[in-house]
Amino acid sequence: MIRKPAAIGYFYPEGIDNIKNLIDSFKGDRFKSVPEEKINAFGIISPHAGYVYSGKTAYAGFSSIDIKNNIIIIGPNHTGMGAGYSVMNNGKYDFKDFSVPINAELADAIIEDAGSPFISDELAHLKEHSVEVQIPLLYSFKKDFKIVPIVVSFIRYNDVLNASKAIFNALRKLNLLDDVLIVASSDMTHYEPAESARLKDDIAIKEILNLNPRGLYEKVGENDITMCGFIPASIMLNVAKMAGRTKSKLIGYTNSGEASGDYSSVVGYSSIVIY
Repeated sequence: MIRKPAAIGYFYPEGIDNIKNLIDSFKGDRFKSVPEEKINAFGIISPHAGYVYSGKTAYAGFSSIDIKNNIIIIGPNHTGMGAGYSVMNNGKYDFKDFSVPINAELADAIIEDAGSPFISDELAHLKEHSVEVQIPLLYSFKKDFKIVPIVVSFIRYNDVLNASKAIFNALRKLNLLDDVLIVASSDMTHYEPAESARLKDDIAIKEILNLNPRGLYEKVGENDITMCGFIPASIMLNVAKMAGRTKSKLIGYTNSGEASGDYSSVVGYSSIVIY
């Protein structure tokens, strides 16, 4: 499958030069200092709203880490289309003037692992922006990498564990545990005043920084936190723990009010690195 862009011109500009110009604008005073020594990250939580709203936060996260050759991008299903555990396992993501290939071997290994809930499915990916918007940002840092796009719907925690095991087993089988980055694509609280959004998001962020995927899963429900990608984040955290990663760092937290000027109803954005 050649996956054509669905969010281009809406979430981010069309054309690599226009994308680059917008990304260059993120290098302002707040996030201008790119660390000399990049974090050897295993996973990252990165927002997926329009770049004018969340791009600075996403850029800050990706600029702080070493981008690997193999990238698994797990996003929530906003469209309701396709399978609940959907993997695009062949082809490429095409952005007109550049494209990024699928790592078919890794994708198939995830699908074929015993107990894996994942299936090969293209429908869930056709119009889903949560995976797509991460790719031009990643491409701005590294041109040569392969991806495994995964889209998941709401699932029980036992299914989160099965999904996590399938990804870990596939990485171990292909000896990629030291050359993979798992991007959990997620915005934080949606459409609440900035103050209450931050209070709720702090609860979720605490569980993430404590590397507590079950805690994140449960706290989101208990506190009515509208973090759309808490399932991808829970999966990423589980795989990171299975791989022996023990450290975390909050790179940045912002909300849409900083771009719109309206703090009465915001969406929160965080960038959190696991290594």
